[in-house]
Amino acid sequence: SKADGSPWDFSSRADRRLARELIDQDEPDWLIVSPPCTAFSIWNYAMNYPKMDPEKVRAAVEAGKVHLNFAMSLCRKQMALGRYFLFEHPATALSWKEETVMAMLKSPFVHAVVADQCMYGLTAPTDDDPNVRLPAMKPTRFMTNSGCMRDQFSLRCDKSHTHQQLTG
Repeated sequence: SKADGSPWDFSSRADRRLARELIDQDEPDWLIVSPPCTAFSIWNYAMNYPKMDPEKVRAAVEAGKVHLNFAMSLCRKQMALGRYFLFEHPATALSWKEETVMAMLKSPFVHAVVADQCMYGLTAPTDDDPNVRLPAMKPTRFMTNSGCMRDQFSLRCDKSHTHQQLTG
């Protein structure tokens, strides 16, 4: 939340400006960005968007692009100032094919890796008993300008366990 306790709303130009001012003031060494991926979800494109009002789909995708472009602008600024960023979205998200993201990936200083979150402790409740949790795979792509961070987020599932589908 913001200093006044209200939630951030990066669809608001004023909140984007305020966030940039805060980053300029604090000069963080690291910036972790993970904008909502809903607009870029392959599941939404395949299952939900075809059933929705096309105008609502257009508005949702446009709002997603605003968030994504804002996130990429913050990452570019961090890199230009010699600082670090970590960007995360699901490996299958269509955001990875957006122009602003692809432009970042072309930089020789930017790395992208895929990791399976089960290897980092992600679990989900089983269908039979919500108190029993099993590893959830969730392949996730990370983009960063840090070789050390790239190496930390590149574990793939070792197939030593059963997965629970991550839903909801």
